[in-house]
Amino acid sequence: MAERRSRGGAVRDLRPGSQREPSASKKPFLSPLGWLGALAVNIAVVALIGLGFVLLPPVLDCREQSARGFFAGDAFTACVGRGFSARSEELDGRLRRMILRSGQ
Repeated sequence: MAERRSRGGAVRDLRPGSQREPSASKKPFLSPLGWLGALAVNIAVVALIGLGFVLLPPVLDCREQSARGFFAGDAFTACVGRGFSARSEELDGRLRRMILRSGQ
């Protein structure tokens, strides 16, 4: 009978005073505000990837066009600016269409 009542490793002791501090290996963050730093890093990574998808294609297209040659009065920065504004307007249009059709 005593063997059946012995606690296994999966059962927690919920009696008062039996609570122990979690070990350092079980704590997800080293400081109480560690989650804030992790959140900031995650937001920065997502923002960099998003900017890469918006900025990288116009830059690569303009690099290819600069190898062929620009029209008179055109420059690399103007080409990148036009490409970036076109991509951002396209992204804005897609987001607006998704939002406006979300209620249907």
